[in-house]
Amino acid sequence: MSHRLPFLGASALLSLSLFPSLGYSAGYAIQEQGISGLGNAYAGGAASAEDASTVYFNPAGMALIEKPQLHAGVHLILPEAEFSNLGSTTLTAPTQGNDATSEEEAWVPNLYYVAPLTDDLVWGVGVSAPFGLTTDFGDDWVGRYVARRTELKTVLVNPSIAYRVNDKLSIGGGIDYVKSDAVLSNAIDMGLVFLNQYQTGAIPANAQTMALAGDIQANLGTTKYDGGIRLEGDGDGWGFNVGALYEINDDWRWGVHYRSKVELALSGQADFTVGPLESVLGAAFADQGGGVDINLPDTLSVSLFGKVNERWSVMVDVTKTSWSEFQELRIVFENPSPPDTVIPELWQDVSKYSVGASYKFNDKVTGRFGLAYDESPVPNDEVRSPRIPDEDRKWIALGLSVAATKKLDLHFAYVSIMVDDPMIDNTSHAAGQRLHGKIDASVSLLSMGLSKRF
Repeated sequence: MSHRLPFLGASALLSLSLFPSLGYSAGYAIQEQGISGLGNAYAGGAASAEDASTVYFNPAGMALIEKPQLHAGVHLILPEAEFSNLGSTTLTAPTQGNDATSEEEAWVPNLYYVAPLTDDLVWGVGVSAPFGLTTDFGDDWVGRYVARRTELKTVLVNPSIAYRVNDKLSIGGGIDYVKSDAVLSNAIDMGLVFLNQYQTGAIPANAQTMALAGDIQANLGTTKYDGGIRLEGDGDGWGFNVGALYEINDDWRWGVHYRSKVELALSGQADFTVGPLESVLGAAFADQGGGVDINLPDTLSVSLFGKVNERWSVMVDVTKTSWSEFQELRIVFENPSPPDTVIPELWQDVSKYSVGASYKFNDKVTGRFGLAYDESPVPNDEVRSPRIPDEDRKWIALGLSVAATKKLDLHFAYVSIMVDDPMIDNTSHAAGQRLHGKIDASVSLLSMGLSKRF
């Protein structure tokens, strides 16, 4: 028995992550928070203030809305992540299993309402989903020890208020309440757990255990001694957002918006399956409570919006996201066995750059166009996970707004997000496992919604 592993307990659980594998924006964020601005790739997010969705992008923009307004919409998000194995191993043996594709579609709704209180004071509220996705690579794929299914759902409730300081300057802010639910699962190589404890003397050596260790060694990389874990949990947290909008003149304005991080304490139940080694390892993998504290990152956006003439408007935006908050994922279990687990992530702060333009064909129809470059926070192939196989992204966005009546606008948008093919060469997320492969990833978005004035 020449291979030795650090004491495991649950170091095979290093694959656990509470985040989706293919977010709609870099990291695991969902930037699709309004319909009209999506057609411009949200290039004017903090400055456009064209409808009630400004509650999310910059509450100061509510000061430009003179009558009560509702903005509602839904996004159909079609992600695809196709993994191709390039030589994954279990210790020194090739890991057996299929390539896999995750293509779980998602529906993401948004709802915003804004109403003036006085000539200078406006209130609003937004309900949206700022983070989350569902992915499933299946039970027997080659990366099963790192990820099977991941599901994250968040709901943001964001009451806000805005005040017009003078003819040029408006300010605004709001409170963020985030509720989150998560489900995730992956396989555990119980054979490696047995080998580790056998080699360290935790499992006594005798004829029976020696024969079992030899059979495990002969079946390294297969599913014969697989177990698994399924973790379900939920939690909530609070934050805030503030913004300012400055009107340079009647046609041009710029905006700045900051949204704070939100600390989430997720807790729930960890259910283990031990499989053929239940009689030996079952006591060490009893079902129990588990939890993890995570920080949803803060963001800072600076935008410019301008009307070039009666038909053309242009906009630009830079948004920085502080993903460096995500240096590790620490999973805490209720019992001492398995022990707590730390997964290195080492993410970096990144920015999204976007430009856009709108063209009024006539009084009723406005066309929209946008381009964006979205940097990935994942620093290298060695810490990239199939749960978050993130890489730099390029957006091409198209949109159309139609004035159906004097008080009702309809919005439509389509976005193609091209993801640079992520490479994975990860040995740190599941003990004794090297997941090595390439992911062909892409995302398409179809969105529709309305703005209703009262």
